[in-house]
Amino acid sequence: MNIRLFVAVEISEEIRKKLAEFQEGLKKVDADVSWVTPENLHITVKFIGSLDEEKKETVATIIKDAVTHIKPFNLDYRGVGVLPAEKSPRVIFADVIDTSRVLEKIHESLDKQFMTLGVEHEERKFTAHLTVGRIKTRRNVKRLIEKLNSYHGFDFGSDHVAQVVLMKSDLLPKGPRYTKLQGVDLV
Repeated sequence: MNIRLFVAVEISEEIRKKLAEFQEGLKKVDADVSWVTPENLHITVKFIGSLDEEKKETVATIIKDAVTHIKPFNLDYRGVGVLPAEKSPRVIFADVIDTSRVLEKIHESLDKQFMTLGVEHEERKFTAHLTVGRIKTRRNVKRLIEKLNSYHGFDFGSDHVAQVVLMKSDLLPKGPRYTKLQGVDLV
């Protein structure tokens, strides 16, 4: 049986609360946005996609190998934006500041190693971010962007990262449900 997997970094409850307050401020604009529920907020390091459940242990081994020499590190969450661009926004995000580029290094290692399992190589450059919503239509998008710009440089806080996690994603009618399958500690 196939399961949908990704590798992530979880965020602290403090950051989660600040992001939920940020979302509430944006919701007042009444744009057509599918908001990420606060409990689902995370940083995706590498999306794996659908794999046979029997490969779960191999995936866990690859993750352990990718972070073997990675020490715990800090991330700052500061600023907001949209992807791919303000003219045609689809994703609303909070920016992740990873000055030592640790997440990028982990992503590159995972990207290479997961290719052995048939996971597609990502052509686009990895950019660490926290997706807070996905824009569904153009309704009130201009007002949304204006409100979003009022959060330019907003400081959501910092986290100490000591673990990466293997997550399972179940796509349900009311939205995705993420389940932590395994944590890999950084030492």
